[in-house]
Amino acid sequence: MTKFPLRTKRKMETRQKLVRAARQLFLAKGYDNTTLEEIAEAAGLHVQTLYRHFGTKQDLARAGDVYWLELFEDAIAKRDRSENTFKFWRDWMDSTVEKLLEDREAFRSHLKMSHGTPTILGATIEIRTRYEDLLTEHLARDFGIDPEGVNTARLVAGMLMSGNAFVRSVFVNRDTDLKAETLKVIDMVTEMFSHLIVPEQGISKTA
Repeated sequence: MTKFPLRTKRKMETRQKLVRAARQLFLAKGYDNTTLEEIAEAAGLHVQTLYRHFGTKQDLARAGDVYWLELFEDAIAKRDRSENTFKFWRDWMDSTVEKLLEDREAFRSHLKMSHGTPTILGATIEIRTRYEDLLTEHLARDFGIDPEGVNTARLVAGMLMSGNAFVRSVFVNRDTDLKAETLKVIDMVTEMFSHLIVPEQGISKTA
């Protein structure tokens, strides 16, 4: 079990209080109708404390997505190189979606807010692009190609992310089996493109 210094632990707890309070108010009042002062008050903290942790309301709204992205960045950087990116992504999404669905309605409400609020839509797209960049980088290694520019790895990563976005958009409005649909997308893309994986990942000039 990781042990954190007391100051770091308190900082993490304060951030969690603020994120929870923001989520509850965003769901109850709507993102645009919620003020930072109200969030700080709901968390039992002074608004200046909030500003030390989050510069804007947008930062608070996307804090959960940033948390998962940072975990993914760390995990994929340390992945077992004998395991291809398709399998890594499938295992990651399997466990992540299961965790997110522990509070099914809260996650659905978060998706609805993220997709339906123009003020934070840009941040949502930025995070999605970062996932796509990481998948592109690692798929390119699997395929033995240069990751730069428009290439097969970029297009496959785009399919994985677009498919994921689609099943989540359906989940927002219908009680679908999000985990099964998420894995179905990955399995379909894997079936179409896994033949491109090369045993020895040398870099070729074209894709």
